[in-house]
Amino acid sequence: MEKRTQIRWENRFSWPVAATPVIAVGTVSELNSFAGEFAKELSRDRKVEGREGYRIRVKRGKGAPVLSVIGNDARGVLFGVGHLLRALRMKSGVVTLPDDFSVATAPRYRLRGHQLGYRPKTNSYDAWDEARWEQYIRDLVVFGCNAIELIPPRSDDNPTSPHFPLPPMEMMVAMSRLADEYGLDVWIWYPAMDRDYADPKTLEFAINEWGEVFKKLPRIDAVFVPGGDPGHTQPKILLALLEK
Repeated sequence: MEKRTQIRWENRFSWPVAATPVIAVGTVSELNSFAGEFAKELSRDRKVEGREGYRIRVKRGKGAPVLSVIGNDARGVLFGVGHLLRALRMKSGVVTLPDDFSVATAPRYRLRGHQLGYRPKTNSYDAWDEARWEQYIRDLVVFGCNAIELIPPRSDDNPTSPHFPLPPMEMMVAMSRLADEYGLDVWIWYPAMDRDYADPKTLEFAINEWGEVFKKLPRIDAVFVPGGDPGHTQPKILLALLEK
């Protein structure tokens, strides 16, 4: 917002004494600690049920508007703030929102993810540094994304790119950490690339290789192993690999 308007809002953890516009943000369980004089009124307000749900309300207090973003949980707060940012009208020196603006909503779909492939295939991602990835992940959050899917260093792509600012494993660790800092789930799309997982040596190699990747990542919530494209392992053998 500051980049678009040249306005920098003060971040405070206490209610201002003077009559000034306020944006109050928090979870419904913390309502009494951040909603000021409107805590009781907002507690009786029409609620929205569901994980990651949120409400946005505009009230008038002491002559100055008060806007509250109330999340059902921490992610609800995050997505509520994202909704607010999309709704604000910004230009140089001015930020506006209608007085009657009101939202109460929760996601229809539990999983809303996006694959972020740091690999020489997209003709863009492979040139991004950590700061660019953080901006992109933050933008995904603004539009309600709650999960990202990463790709391991070894897949069906070339192992390197002339545009890589970091080796694939280092960037994978950084992206997992960034997602965790924003409270997003981290999925891994992990293809079974080796020729014969019925061979004990191949199986041992794969388990060790995958294990080393998993140990380095700050966060993993799920691993998705495709049965093909790439991969050619029969289900019986593939499932035995996954059990190990």
